[in-house]
This record gives sequence, structure tokens and C-alpha cells, in this order.
Amino acid sequence: MTLYWLLSVPAHGDGHVAWRDVKSRVGDSEVYDFMLPTLKIGTLDTLVQLSDELAKHDTAYESTVGKFIDTLRTLTQASTNELQSMLTVDEKSVDQYIRTFAWNNAKYRSDRALPEIISQIGESMHAIDAQLKTKMTQYNAIKNSLATIRRKQTGNLSVRSLNGIVKRSDCIPDSEFLQTVFVAVPQTLTRDWINSYERLTDKVVPRSSAKIASDSEYTLYSVVVFKRVLDEFANKARDMRFVVRDFVYDEAAMEHDRVQALEIVEQEEEVLDNICEWLKGSFGDALTAWMHVKALRVFVESVLRYGIPPDFLPVIVKPNPKQASKIKLQLAEFYAYLETSSRASQRAEMAGKSRARKHTEDSAFDMHEFSNILSEYTPFVFFEIPWTFLDSE
Repeated sequence: MTLYWLLSVPAHGDGHVAWRDVKSRVGDSEVYDFMLPTLKIGTLDTLVQLSDELAKHDTAYESTVGKFIDTLRTLTQASTNELQSMLTVDEKSVDQYIRTFAWNNAKYRSDRALPEIISQIGESMHAIDAQLKTKMTQYNAIKNSLATIRRKQTGNLSVRSLNGIVKRSDCIPDSEFLQTVFVAVPQTLTRDWINSYERLTDKVVPRSSAKIASDSEYTLYSVVVFKRVLDEFANKARDMRFVVRDFVYDEAAMEHDRVQALEIVEQEEEVLDNICEWLKGSFGDALTAWMHVKALRVFVESVLRYGIPPDFLPVIVKPNPKQASKIKLQLAEFYAYLETSSRASQRAEMAGKSRARKHTEDSAFDMHEFSNILSEYTPFVFFEIPWTFLDSE
């Protein structure tokens, strides 16, 4: 399990001192720079609105990243180590990318207004998600066709293909009036078949039934009937729980089915390879978009929390898993001075607005959930980057 923290603390004009303060309170946990460009602040109302919007994007994009990993794991049946080697961002491992994050100005120009950047990221992720759905729909359609073919090849005699089971010698020569019919009879009803098939309808050739093949559930018999009573014979057979197979011996059709099966197998392999390569290539775009949303969140929340002009230090912390709770508490205690009475009042006011908005949207308010939100509050800006998707193997 790899868990990262993205946090921001006030710099008070000296980023080096702020870095030292963080480092001295996280013990042997790793700390990395989190490089942010100069971003346009906009208005306070805009920042408050973006704060809610970015939280929703954060959750949605995290889900998309997880979907990429789950899909790749399912399609490739790869081990955790193999998956880690497949999942790269700009030729870096995910851990390397997070630890050395730098804003991609070529992809998301930082001189644009924040809403424009967020919209651009959203369009990118929407396109990625749509492509994933399209490719998986295509693959599942071919996979279902292949499953149908395999089921015909491996099922019992009531459903499987009779190609390769029925021989030309099992059928009467081409006749204007007669036709060989193949019937799958449950093993428990074979005696009933032998005793009754001649009387199911008129125009059944006496003593024409022959055993063709057998499995654990059915025995396949042939019988010769006049073509004009074929439908009636099939209906009477179904009433007796005999399965009349829709099969006419045709070598050209059999060859066509064989070739079609091979083509579908090749298509499935080709589409599977295509999707896996696309997943590996597009994963970096999805993770990049998610991390840039994280970057925007830490910027917006830092400005709202610490004021303007922006004067804060964002860092990545990889906490020691055994001491994570203790480290977070130590940081909260050190930065408790940020929780002044005025800020506490501001927090209560914002919580009240959140509660009112929740009540308006849902006509109900979960006080337990609200208490959990307050209990997770820290005096500094704090987000988790849960790179734990590979833990579910």
C-alpha cells in the first residue's frame, strides 16, 4: 500500500523555514516538493464555487484511474509487479511521477483562468472515459460471439454444434421427399424415444432411428421423416422433451462456420491487444488529469484558507504507514495557531452553508456524516493521494 499526502502550509515569506517545519514533524517520512505555477486567482466567489466543483472532479477522476487499472488487470491477468511496469506516466512509474510532479504547461496552460483549465481537464477526461466505454463495448461484443462459438463446441448434445459429430454417412442421400432429422434425447428418456419415435406423427420411416453420439446428458439419434411432416414431428418431439436439432449436413456451411470461428478468435486477440495498448498509453493522461485537479484543489483551498497574495508551501509527504495517524496529529498540533477564533467562526459559517445546501438538495441532513467531516478537518490544507489501487489483488 502506498499512500501520499498533499498538504499546504503557510510560508510566511520563507519557504525554506516552512519546509523545515514540516520535515521536522513528519519524522522519517519522505517529503517532496510539489511544484505549482503562478495561477490566476479570480474572485472569492469563483474560488468558493471551484472548491466544490474540484472536489467532485477529484472523486470522479480517481474512479476513472481505478477503472483503468481494474480493466487492465482483468484483461491481462497480470501480477502486481507486471501491472506496475505497465502503468507509467511520461516514462516514469506512478510513484516517481507523484514525487516529482510538475505542472504540465504544454497541456494545461497556467495563464488561463481557473475555470477554463478545469473545463479543459474535464473535456480530456470525458473523452478518455468515452473511448474506454466504446472500446470495451466493442471487445465485449466480440467476446460474446466467441463465447457463443465455444459454447457450441463444448456444450452438451442439445446445444453444441454437430459439425464433426454427424458424418455424411449418417444422412440419407439428397431426396425430394425425405430428410434425416437429428434429435437429442435426455439420457433418462432414451427408452421412451425408441418406443415412440415411429408414432410421433405419420410419415416417419420405420426403424430408421440410429444412435449417432452420446454424452453424460443426452444421446443423439437420427431419424428419417417425410419433409412435409417435419414441423409436426418437431412439435410432437418437443412435447416429449426431445430436442430436435436445427441441422442439415452441408459441407460448405460447415467450412464457413469453421473459418468464421477462426476469424472471431483472431479478432478477439487483435482487439484485446489494441485495448491493452490503449489502456497503457492513456493511463498516463488519466493520472495526469487527476493530479492536476489535485494541484488546483491545493491552490484554491490554500488561497481560501491563507488569503492573498498566495504565500504557502505545497508538499508531497509519503508518511510512514505505522505512524501516519501520529504524524498527522503532530502537524495539526503545530499548526493549531492557524485555527484562530475568527477562522473557527468562518469554518462554522461555511459548515452552516454546507448544511443548508445539503438540506435543500436532499431534504434531509446526515448529522453523523457531518460530524465525520468536521473530525477530519485540519488547520492546514490536506488531501490524500491514495495510490492503493494495486492492493486489491
